[in-house]
Amino acid sequence: MRAALRFGLLYLLALLLLFAAGHRNQTEKARLARMEERLKHLKAQEESLLKEAWRLSQPHRVLEWAEKEGFVPMSRGRWER
Repeated sequence: MRAALRFGLLYLLALLLLFAAGHRNQTEKARLARMEERLKHLKAQEESLLKEAWRLSQPHRVLEWAEKEGFVPMSRGRWER
């Protein structure tokens, strides 16, 4: 009788450990999925920011900005004295 009780308790302990390991795996899988989704979102955001930076750093855009801010290109400043 005592042996059956011991084996029963060991069986319940094994089931509990198996349940705990399965639950941890499920939570880790959910966390990984959230992290991968965030990484995908951040990569898309990085790509859009790089495209915007490239668009704004084109020479004619820089010249427009400089003229709007009151800067004079060196060639005009040198020859208009």
